Parts: sequence; C-alpha cells; structure tokens
Amino acid sequence: MRIKQTTMVLTASLLAPGLAACGSGTKVSSGSNTTTQAVLATVNKTPVTRGQLTQFVNGTQFMQGTTFPTSKKEQVLELKAVVGQVAVDRWVLGHHVTTQKAAAKQARTIIKNNIEARIGGSAALKKLLASQHLTSSSLQSYLTSQMLAESAFQKTSKTVKAPTLKQEQAFYQANKQSFTNPPEDKLSDILVKTSAVAKTVLAKAKAGTPFASLAKQYSISSTSKTGGSLGYKPVSASAMSSGLYAAVRNMKKGQFKTYHGSKGYHVIWLQDTKPATVQPFSKVKAQIASAVTQNLDGKAYQNFVTSLEKKDKITYAKGW
Repeated sequence: MRIKQTTMVLTASLLAPGLAACGSGTKVSSGSNTTTQAVLATVNKTPVTRGQLTQFVNGTQFMQGTTFPTSKKEQVLELKAVVGQVAVDRWVLGHHVTTQKAAAKQARTIIKNNIEARIGGSAALKKLLASQHLTSSSLQSYLTSQMLAESAFQKTSKTVKAPTLKQEQAFYQANKQSFTNPPEDKLSDILVKTSAVAKTVLAKAKAGTPFASLAKQYSISSTSKTGGSLGYKPVSASAMSSGLYAAVRNMKKGQFKTYHGSKGYHVIWLQDTKPATVQPFSKVKAQIASAVTQNLDGKAYQNFVTSLEKKDKITYAKGW
C-alpha cells in the first residue's frame, strides 16, 4: 500500500457510513440515531469497523492527493494499517504519552492554519471535503489520529542513533540518480509572431547569417538585445517549457530548429552541450544524512507498531 503508516484515533460516531457489510456488526450511536457497522477486526476486543476503514482511506487520499486502487489486496493492506493505528492509539493513550484533548487541539490548529488558510476558509474546505466523501468532523478525527501517531513517532525516534558514514555512503550509491544533474544545452532563441517569419529566419540561420544579428533584427523577445542568448539550460521537462523540451531533447550541437510556443514561433540554436553530472558525495552529505535519518526513524516506528501488534490480541473477520 502506498500510504504512510500512521496511527489514528477513530471516533465511531464521526465516521462516514460503511460500505457493504462484512463480518459481524457493532452499534454506533450519534445523537438519537443508532446504526450498525460491520466489524472487520478487533484489537484486544476494540472493534475496527468498515466505517473506520472508509474514513482512513478517504482521509489519507484527501491529505496525500492521491487515489488508491480498489482491489481486495489493497483493501486488506489498508485494513491492516488501520489495525496498526488502533494498536498504537491504545498504547499512546494508555501510557499517557499525550492526551486525546491535546491531539485534537493540534488537529484543529492544522485545519485552521494550514488547510483552510491555503484553500480559502472553512466554507471552501467543507465543499472540498464533500467532494472527497468527508466531513469537517471526520477530517478532525483523522488528523487527531495523526497527532497521536506523531507523539508515538517522536518517542520512538529518540532512541534512534545518528546514521553512520557507511550507511550514508550506501544510500548515496543506491540513489545516485537522485543526485545526478541533467545534461545542459547552451541555447539561443529568436521569437517571432508568424510561422512564415520563423521559416525565413531559420533559412538565414542555416545559410550562415550570424544568429545574434538575426535575433536583433527579428526577435520580439527581450533577449534580442543579447543576441537571443538563453545561456545553459538543464534539459528536463521540469526546467523547460513543454515546447522547448520537445524541440531540444533530440537536437545535436550546432543544429537549428523551430517550434510553436505560447507566445509565438521560436527559432532556436543549440550552441553547445554539457553531459549529465553526478554530484559528489561531499556536496550532498547533509541531504543524505537527513534522508537516512528519516528512513531509520521510520523503520524504528514500524518496528514499534509491529511489536504492539504481536502483543495485542488481533482477530480478523472471515474473508479478511
């Protein structure tokens, strides 16, 4: 499952309606209404319901901006994640690491200062949540659980030792692609309004007319004053416009080409190229140390969750 393994306190009365029933049922009261939700698992007799699973999936998809597969295999993994969360919640609250009240306060702060502030207020958030099959209260419940998880994570990470040089070097070797700078092209560009003018400029450039003089004569871009020079640019989709990237990625040194962009027609000249380069370990050591530390902290937390699951009496409904 492609989700961050975190714990979550699941207040049954705040959960979204369950999907098709599976296993036995448990009654959930909300005001004067009482509904029965399918129990999919238990953790030391604490029920884990279909509604909890639904809220977990919807909440995680909302916060991560992704959509999970709906296969049975994926649902099993999701249920196991919720079971792990319930186990951690029980431990956090039972060992007084933090309180439900403190976690809920943190959740409210995140909603107000991070989420609402970013999308334009509570009304905008409510509308967005509705489109994701969530409510304000279910988001509050979901994020409260994340704060409980965070308290457990912080406690377990305190025992983790700083990464060794050997661990950092191993991470560097395994992830060299992440520390590789893309190749670079030295480009000059002439921007004109019509395809006909672009063809004229291209023909003159290929015939040997200095590109800088053509830029000063024809280009409507501000770079015309510097002969159309763009300098060296990383050859990547993230560093270039889609039109420029499509044009230059198969060009060779010394070639000219035209393409249609959002502001008109471009004539480009690939003057020179630089190959991709790998950043040396010494330059990225601090970045690597941070990444390895996060990995070690995450592993320690997962080991902690696994140890709780082994101690707790966990059962799954038939079919899970």
